[in-house]
Amino acid sequence: MSVAYWVPALVGGLVSVVSPLILRPILERLRVVDLPNERSSHVRPTLRAGGIGQLLGVLAAGTAAIALTLSSADFRTFVTVLAAGVAASLIGLMDDLSRGRGISVLLRAFLQLGVGTVTALLLDVPIGLSGWALVVAAVFIAAYINMANFMDGINGISSAHGVVVGLTQFAIGLIFGLPWMQVLGLVVASTFLAFLPWNLAGAGMFLGDVGSYLLGALAGAGMVGAVFAGVPVIVAVSPLAVYLADTVMTIIRRAVRGEPVLRAHRSHAYQRLINTGMSHLTVTAIVTAASLSCVLVAFATRAHELPSAVAVCAMLAICAAYLALPRLRGDLLPPGPRVPVLPGPPPGMIRERPGFNPQRWAVFGASGFIGGAVVADLRSRGIDAIPLSAPRLLMDPRSDGKTVAVLASELPETEELAAALSGVDVVINAAGLATPDAPDSPSLYGANALLPAVIYAAAQRAGATRVVHLSSAAVQGRKATLDESAEVAPFSPYSRSKALGERATIAAAESGMPDLVIIRATSVQGDGRRTTESLRRIAHSSLSSVAAPGTQPTVVSSLTGLSEFVFSVGRNPHSLCQIVLQPWEGLSVSDVMRLAGGREPRVLPRSLCKGIVFIGTVVGRVVPEVSGVTRRVEIMWFGQRQGDSSVIGSEIADPGSIRALLQGNGAAV
Repeated sequence: MSVAYWVPALVGGLVSVVSPLILRPILERLRVVDLPNERSSHVRPTLRAGGIGQLLGVLAAGTAAIALTLSSADFRTFVTVLAAGVAASLIGLMDDLSRGRGISVLLRAFLQLGVGTVTALLLDVPIGLSGWALVVAAVFIAAYINMANFMDGINGISSAHGVVVGLTQFAIGLIFGLPWMQVLGLVVASTFLAFLPWNLAGAGMFLGDVGSYLLGALAGAGMVGAVFAGVPVIVAVSPLAVYLADTVMTIIRRAVRGEPVLRAHRSHAYQRLINTGMSHLTVTAIVTAASLSCVLVAFATRAHELPSAVAVCAMLAICAAYLALPRLRGDLLPPGPRVPVLPGPPPGMIRERPGFNPQRWAVFGASGFIGGAVVADLRSRGIDAIPLSAPRLLMDPRSDGKTVAVLASELPETEELAAALSGVDVVINAAGLATPDAPDSPSLYGANALLPAVIYAAAQRAGATRVVHLSSAAVQGRKATLDESAEVAPFSPYSRSKALGERATIAAAESGMPDLVIIRATSVQGDGRRTTESLRRIAHSSLSSVAAPGTQPTVVSSLTGLSEFVFSVGRNPHSLCQIVLQPWEGLSVSDVMRLAGGREPRVLPRSLCKGIVFIGTVVGRVVPEVSGVTRRVEIMWFGQRQGDSSVIGSEIADPGSIRALLQGNGAAV
């Protein structure tokens, strides 16, 4: 082996060791700090983005390689892999320096996939390799960038992984006669070994996304380059096997349990081992030992002619033992997040209220889309409608309904709202975050789950007669026929927050006073609403389509219909304590697209539509923001049946209002 092969590694390692001395005061001045969260295993704020040192080391190593003419045709793959690492690292750097705002999930995924695609195309692709193989290679590189980031949660684990990956790449280069991989392996091992002291020091640093993305790209792209050069897959993937097993099994488990896959968490096997009392160094040693064991088994297929099938089984056994270790040590995963199904309001609570004629109504969310329409409708009827602002609340998404109800009764905001509701007969809650595509967040659950319980508790203290809470039919998800039962099947963070709002308000209303009516609004449309404008654009475009036969009923409804139904429920002369469903306005899916677009929609095969919705639903388990979009497409194609509203004597809107709205006549608002 040429001495020149060691020079890039020495240069890269030296730069990686020294650069943190300069970086540390800069990062402190910029306050690039990693705060403890649901994913991390540290308990104090720590500097992140220390991986800038590894980025500089890799750049220095690449420069040294070029100066030594190691960037000739034989080393094109080396330069390509290093370039992939640098590009991925820069994406991570943007995230690290964003002061907590971060890059959106979709943009980050797009950029990472772009790195994977360009890298796969630039590598020495074997003649005759199919296009699908390139697609798999691109996706694998992008995926492993994320996997390395997911696994970077305890001290030393990423540095140790970099050393294992680098030494394995060096060994592969020696055994299979790949000089470029020998140099790559030495560079990877030296640069990440150099970070280990900084990560383990008392006042240490974390790699941050800039470092973990760099590691993931160098490992993933190096593996693909080795496979393209003829190295058996089992050998090339061996140092990555444990990381792959931990990440894939965690994703599958969280998806099956209905948990947002990409939300911060601590359910990886290595994190659960920490929960059992093991130190960071001990867990790092276990992960490293398991990875080295997989490497030795894989190399045995070459050195000792071990059958590949036997080697695969042995590697699977090693990974399985590692994944089972947390459970063997007593760490049991808590049950997945769910919306507890409490019984609905007491069934015998419908009774006469002779002479009930409420004159003072308070409306929360009056500045919003629905609240504004309700206030306008009430005032047009000569009713004193008082618009009130709702407080901004935050809540842990993992809370249950009864806990939320107890919390609501203790908040100072409850007493403040009670004073504002003095003398009010009917309280309408039209406040909340109407963001179907939103990710899980304390603000989403504060607005849609905690606020309804707070408003009910305040109305109770103020002596109001009735509380009307506007929920959403989305809480029942893909149920074949929407109804007024307490059964819920939320499918997204938004629908879960609304379902929890129902549960919390029901729990707060156990005494039965004041009346509680939960209205499940359907797909409400109105002039100026973003979803309505989007529906009209689609209806006028070539995307206007429905699933065969196109006659299925739809839950698309008008703002006029909802505001009139709210009035009907609020003034009903009976004591209501129930969940009610906004009445159907008589349209089919084809009616909606024809009225909004002025032409007949394309009728698509049901099997095709079901396949697309299925894919969107699966992706939505990984990227929660996709769930809302998928559900809207499903409603557009398949519609949804709904049962009749049980409100006694309710007066629903003229069915012509939704038709006028969709045609753009402006009569619906």
